[in-house]
Amino acid sequence: MSAPRPILIHGSGGDHRLWAGLSARVGGSVGLDLPGHPDGAPRASLAELGAVVGGAIASVPGPRALVGHSLGGAVAMEVARTRPELVDGLVLIATGARLPVPDSAMERAAADFAAERERLIAGSFADPAGPGAAAARAALDACGPATLLADYRACRSVDLAAALPSIGVPALVIVGDDDPFTPPRYAEELGRALPMARTMLIPGARHTPMGEFDATLAMLVAAFLARLELTLTGA
Repeated sequence: MSAPRPILIHGSGGDHRLWAGLSARVGGSVGLDLPGHPDGAPRASLAELGAVVGGAIASVPGPRALVGHSLGGAVAMEVARTRPELVDGLVLIATGARLPVPDSAMERAAADFAAERERLIAGSFADPAGPGAAAARAALDACGPATLLADYRACRSVDLAAALPSIGVPALVIVGDDDPFTPPRYAEELGRALPMARTMLIPGARHTPMGEFDATLAMLVAAFLARLELTLTGA
C-alpha cells in the first residue's frame, strides 16, 4: 500500500496558491481548485461541492487524506459522509460543523468587494502585509464577488453536526487560537463528535494558518499521515 495522498481543498475565495508552503513540504500533495476559483461556475451549496470533489478525486490513486480549510474542511467532511470509500483520513483546518456567515458580510461582498476582501485578510493573517496575505488577496481577486457570494451561501448550507459521529476515519482538527471566524470552540465540537479525532491548537494563528505557520502545519500534517499509514497497513 502506498502512503496516504494529501488532497488539499481550499476555503471561501481561495485557490491552490494558499497551499504553496504546505505542498512544498508534504510530498504527493494534490491541490484542488473548487468550481469558480477562478474557472467554471461556482456552486452555492455544500452538497454540490461535495459531489464535485467526490467525482474529481475518484480517479486519484488512494489511499487519500482530505485536507480541507474552512469551507474546504466542510467539503472534506461531506465527501467522507457521502463517499466514504474515497476517504481514508481527514485534516480539518479552521472549520466547523456549521459555518455561519453574517448578513453584513454577504452585503459587503456584493456591494463593496474590496472592503470584504480586506476584512477576510485581517481575520485570516496576523500580518496582513505578508506573503501569505498577498497570495490570499490574489486568489480572492481572481474569484471576484460572484464566486465569494456563492462560497458564502455554501457556508450557510453547512449543517454537519448530526453526521459527525458517522464519519469513522482518523481525523486531525487544527485551529488557530486567534481565529475570529472559526474560533477554537468549533474545533472542540469536531474533536468531541468525530469518533477518531485529535485536536491541535496553533498559538498566534488566525483563520489561515497555512499562510503564516506553514512549517508548523506541515509538521502536524506529516505526522498525521505517518500515523495514518501505520493504521492502514495494520503496523
